[in-house]
Amino acid sequence: MEENQVSKRLCHILTYPCLDPEHMRSVASPMPTAQQQQQEKQLQQNRTPRWIQLLIGGPVVVSVLMFISLWSMLPSHQSLRGIISAPTLLETHLSDLYTLVQQRRSKTVASDGELLHLDDLARSDSYEQWAPLIMSKCMHGMDKLAAPCIKEAQTTNLVEAQELLYPAFRLRLPHFSSTVMQDKWLSQGLHLERMRVSEDKEWAYYPAFQGQNMVFKNAVFRGDPPPDVWSDESCMGSAASHTSFVHDVNENSTGNELSIDTLIVATSPDSWSFQHFIDRFAVVWSQAQLAVPTKKKVDTVIVSGKSPRDAIVNEVYELMVGHHLHNITVSARHLVFSCRAPLIHPYTTQRITENILQALPAPKTDAQTDRNLILFLSRTKGGEAHNGGRKLLNEDKLFDAVSAMLKKEGRPEKLEYFRHSDFAGLTEVASFMRDRVKMMIGPHGAAFYNARFAQPRTALIEIIPDPDKFFVPCFWEQARLLGQDYSAHVGRVVSSKNDMQLTDVEEVARLVRNRLTFLDKPYRPSDALDHTYSWSMETKITLLSGGNTQTDRLERN
Repeated sequence: MEENQVSKRLCHILTYPCLDPEHMRSVASPMPTAQQQQQEKQLQQNRTPRWIQLLIGGPVVVSVLMFISLWSMLPSHQSLRGIISAPTLLETHLSDLYTLVQQRRSKTVASDGELLHLDDLARSDSYEQWAPLIMSKCMHGMDKLAAPCIKEAQTTNLVEAQELLYPAFRLRLPHFSSTVMQDKWLSQGLHLERMRVSEDKEWAYYPAFQGQNMVFKNAVFRGDPPPDVWSDESCMGSAASHTSFVHDVNENSTGNELSIDTLIVATSPDSWSFQHFIDRFAVVWSQAQLAVPTKKKVDTVIVSGKSPRDAIVNEVYELMVGHHLHNITVSARHLVFSCRAPLIHPYTTQRITENILQALPAPKTDAQTDRNLILFLSRTKGGEAHNGGRKLLNEDKLFDAVSAMLKKEGRPEKLEYFRHSDFAGLTEVASFMRDRVKMMIGPHGAAFYNARFAQPRTALIEIIPDPDKFFVPCFWEQARLLGQDYSAHVGRVVSSKNDMQLTDVEEVARLVRNRLTFLDKPYRPSDALDHTYSWSMETKITLLSGGNTQTDRLERN
């Protein structure tokens, strides 16, 4: 028995067929013939070595095992026939914000309590035309200080980081009554670092701007960036820091302070005043919306500095978020830092205007036929200005000259002083500006911020001090960013407070007439604000609108 087993094992190792030992003893006593020996030798030469068999057969066995494993991972026949649930709005990644906006536009407008920040974007023309490119992943070629690269460099409570690239644009330079006025304005305008003037002195070109949104989980605001401070470290300053919100992912930095779900830090300087609330605070808010589109507006809180001085600011707050806090320590499950935002851009300028105008009741009459008012913005009549100076000392003569011109030319417009005290609140003053005002004239001052509520087909004529002594072109930029017509006229400075007199009031009256004539013609906001691109080219684009295909020619200079 033992002999049989040894023989079989030996035969297996030699890899050729074996006969049972008993069978071997029962057969061949005789010696094999020469022919049989030759056949046996040939058979042995034709056999494949064992190591080659293993080399060929091994991969086959592995492939079979892998196939069986993958087959077991496939869904069942029943599951393939089932209904696949679509991802909810909150599950969709922020990098697909444009798709979210398009989907939201097809839905019924939610009630006030259910409005998302996404609903603002879905109704926004500025989002469609001027929204920044959003990059949420650190990619080759990015600066190491780009928001996604900061996030991926270390593991912290920074859970969302967006690097924003705002598109380049150009603004039409002001209109002037003479080349003398143009040269005075350009003596300072040519040196603005944020833009360059074209050779024909028709346009100012602004480059693409960068911004950043950062969302921190379980973070605390303790007064940094400092509110109401004009410095590089303030919100929107060049050195505004996010580091006070950063902590280890497993650390709990919250204490006994007020705790909320979503907090936007917007501690830009002097947000308590209407003018700086509009030109800075609203910029931070409009950019922050890109980081929390699926959050409810009523569940969002903004923290800033001092409480508002102007009642109208509280009314605008209500259109932005659910609550606003001032000079307080507060913790948040999601804290949004968006202080790195561009001061001048069509998107951030137009967003707050859109929100305000969309909240207004519809015009009671034909707004185009009733828009016949020219507002004179005095810094003495209609209420004393908060900031003294820059008064137009012979404004009565200018008022009379413009009134006489309107009567002589048979113009339908009416000239009157603007008195902010005549309006009960935001709804009244914004509706008035939208529905009645065609032109605004006056010395440089915060009253021009009311042009935020006016239509694009509105003309502004700003009387400014000598640019060598005082040059703040914010209302030129604001008007052009809103697609409005704008003219500048330089007054003669007669005091240390930049009070002014006009040497020739008739010259300004003629400027008023020329701009009214311009508004009589078909008006295009693109004559004030337009896209720009580094390369000069012309191409064709195909647009799909309502199922119809339309081919337009697109040109960039």
